[in-house]
Amino acid sequence: MNRDTFLTQIWTPYPAMPPSYVAAGRVRKITPEDFSVQILLERKSQLIPYSIKKSPTAEVLVVGDLVAVLADSEVMLLAPFLGKGHWPSFPIEIQEKWQIYLRLIRQFFGRQDFLELKTPSLVVCPGTEPSLDVFSTELKIGSKIQKLFLPTSPEIHLKKALALGADKIFELAPCFRNGEKTERHLPEFLMLEWYRSYDNLKTVRDDVVKLLNFLCDQMGAQGPQKIQVLTVAQLFQQFCDFNLQPNTTKDELYALAARLKVDVRSAESIDDYFFLIFTEFIEAKINSSNLVFVEKYPPYQAALARLTEDGWGDRFEVYWKGLELANAFHELNDPQVQRMRSQEDLNKKMIAAKEDIALDEDFFIHLEAGMPPSAGIAVGVERLFMCLCDMKNIEELKLFRNFRS
Repeated sequence: MNRDTFLTQIWTPYPAMPPSYVAAGRVRKITPEDFSVQILLERKSQLIPYSIKKSPTAEVLVVGDLVAVLADSEVMLLAPFLGKGHWPSFPIEIQEKWQIYLRLIRQFFGRQDFLELKTPSLVVCPGTEPSLDVFSTELKIGSKIQKLFLPTSPEIHLKKALALGADKIFELAPCFRNGEKTERHLPEFLMLEWYRSYDNLKTVRDDVVKLLNFLCDQMGAQGPQKIQVLTVAQLFQQFCDFNLQPNTTKDELYALAARLKVDVRSAESIDDYFFLIFTEFIEAKINSSNLVFVEKYPPYQAALARLTEDGWGDRFEVYWKGLELANAFHELNDPQVQRMRSQEDLNKKMIAAKEDIALDEDFFIHLEAGMPPSAGIAVGVERLFMCLCDMKNIEELKLFRNFRS
């Protein structure tokens, strides 16, 4: 009997699980014997051999079928493999490790009395960072249509919570950035953000070190060799022989790029020149075996951070194993300066022909009510996991790969 005849004339399509069975799983190998058939079943990423009686069902099995082995060594076909080619196994080890990792993060912050929040995934303003592309959609209620966005970060709403009186807060938030797909970027990813009100960046830097030590200890990972704290100016001096200052001009960075042979043909603003020099000439030279905090950025790179007394953006980024893991700010809480910077960001977006977005006026209402001096940080959750597990491609830890190159 051939398989097609069996499936169309004999088999009861897609039966429920039998009341009792010895084993069930996907057939990975079939070996016919004189009086029986040997099959290798996969279940929970384990392969176990079983011997079954020869029968019409056993004779038409193919690799990939889902079957149940019954107590009398008969086999029941639960669902035939109708596809073509091969399929990957469920990456159970990575998924189990990922879930342990997320639980450990929550455990770390819970022990320090942080409150976990959940901010919206449909927002009026996704964030104003000029370089980011966004995902937009429409909310339709009756005849009313409102443009909304998927957040590039939960930052705006978490800062609203600080203004409402929250003290120490964190969130593991799905975030979305259009046009980003590389070995370390995906359009959808998980962000860990935490904030401390009435505090500054030194405490947050200590948090990072403690969190990493805790995760390395609990997950059996090798930690960084040592901790370094470097300023952006020190890196420019060390790797570019250039004295970067808060008032360094665009023309001076252009001349530096020419000397370093960094391609800046795509650059338009001083931010572009800084970014290209830093990412193409400096970033790869940062010691990947150390946990490196890079602090004090030029004022045009301050983003949502305060300025220091000597004119630098009071923020830091964290690097380990060749990856930028986190971005931290001594948070700006002056509503007038915040509005001015946000509007400057929107102007940069307009010049770059990126999608129009609106400011979240509710955010400014919260700032005007008063947000305390605070420090906050955003950590790429997948990237940190990659470092802990020595993974090279972010897609290795994704169960479903929805985005084609």
